[in-house]
Amino acid sequence: MAAKNQSNITLRTGIYSAIEPERFEHSLDGQVALVTGSGRGIGRAIALALAQAGAAVAVTGRTLSEIEDTAHEVVARGGKSIAIAADVVVKSDMEHLVSQVYQQLGEIDILICNAGINTFLPFHLTDSDEWWRQMEVNVKGPTELTRLILPSFQKRNSGTIIYTSSRAASADLPWASAYSCAKSAITRFAGILQVELDNSPEALNHGSNGISAFSIHPGEVKTALHNTAFPQKTKELAPHVVNHMEKISKLQPDFKAELAAWTCVYLATGNGTVLKGRLVDCTKDIDEVKELVSSTPRPRITNACA
Repeated sequence: MAAKNQSNITLRTGIYSAIEPERFEHSLDGQVALVTGSGRGIGRAIALALAQAGAAVAVTGRTLSEIEDTAHEVVARGGKSIAIAADVVVKSDMEHLVSQVYQQLGEIDILICNAGINTFLPFHLTDSDEWWRQMEVNVKGPTELTRLILPSFQKRNSGTIIYTSSRAASADLPWASAYSCAKSAITRFAGILQVELDNSPEALNHGSNGISAFSIHPGEVKTALHNTAFPQKTKELAPHVVNHMEKISKLQPDFKAELAAWTCVYLATGNGTVLKGRLVDCTKDIDEVKELVSSTPRPRITNACA
């Protein structure tokens, strides 16, 4: 049988054997998860999957009605959840969020930084404030939330952090310069953070580091983000962008949000140790990816975007 390489790893679009929900029943009992951007789309699917695996889930986002709906769904399915409205780029919101989670659910064990925004527009037409707003939501938000929660992880030498990134982190995707730069940045941040944690004095005192950081490419899931990614300015001044992206979208498989959701559960339950610090492509069979990574010599200097 030919050795696996990146080109012949099985493509996945939805639930498959490695991430079958039944495999993770009660696997996260007693743990607390915080999921940003979990009022809808991929974030909502992640929150529901974590809860189904046994975790108590803090749901957060800017729209109260959406996050309350997700939290109510968790409870309706027999889980435990709270909903706290917060903006990931407002420091006081994040401080209040973390404080409320600690008070109502306990210390956080799993942090999923999923909140994000994107706009397709040629760079020369973008507004400076809007460009940097994307960088703040997609990079500053998750890194600063990590800063608030990491000391608790280090004290206990345990925890999982997952950043929703994109294949755009390692591709020159046109008309999405802020988004692509942001995803490259958060992916590199996850990789660098993992190296720092693995070599920290705290980890050495424990014998080894027990904290895992990942970034994920969830697949091109058709969410509300895709509907809001084309502002009127793009439609009027750059209609070719809309036309091109619509053609690409029609060629893509129908990736399900549950694919990313249960991949997150897989990683949060300690099954992805060999992938720590890396960009995990949820659309590739994760057991095959692990086999490939395990058989490849690890470079002295790693590159999470590679």
